[in-house]
Amino acid sequence: MYKILIDSSERYEKSVKLFKGESEVDSMVGDLDLTVAIREIVKKNKLDIKEIEVFDANPGPGSFTGLKIGLTIVNILNWALGKKKSTDLTYPKYGSEPNIHKTKWLE
Repeated sequence: MYKILIDSSERYEKSVKLFKGESEVDSMVGDLDLTVAIREIVKKNKLDIKEIEVFDANPGPGSFTGLKIGLTIVNILNWALGKKKSTDLTYPKYGSEPNIHKTKWLE
C-alpha cells in the first residue's frame, strides 16, 4: 500500500513523503509547490496516481495558509480519486486564531 503524506504546517518548509507500508520510500522537502512535488515523486517512483491508496496531511497546528493548502490538496485528491466522500474530508486544526492585521482603512 502506497501513501503520500504532506506537511505544510510551516510556511516556507513543506514536505511530501511517499511511503510503502510503514517505510518511507521517497521525499521532497523545501519551499515546494506541493502539486508539482506530488507529481514528481509519483513519476520518479514509476507509479500511477491511482496506486496511491492514502493521501494525508498534517492537520496542524501550524501556518494558517499552509494548513489550508495542504489539506485542500489531499481533500481534492481523495475526493477526485474516489477515496473519500465530500462529507468525510479533513479540516485543519489551527491551534489558535489567525494572525490577521487590520489595515488602516478598516479601522
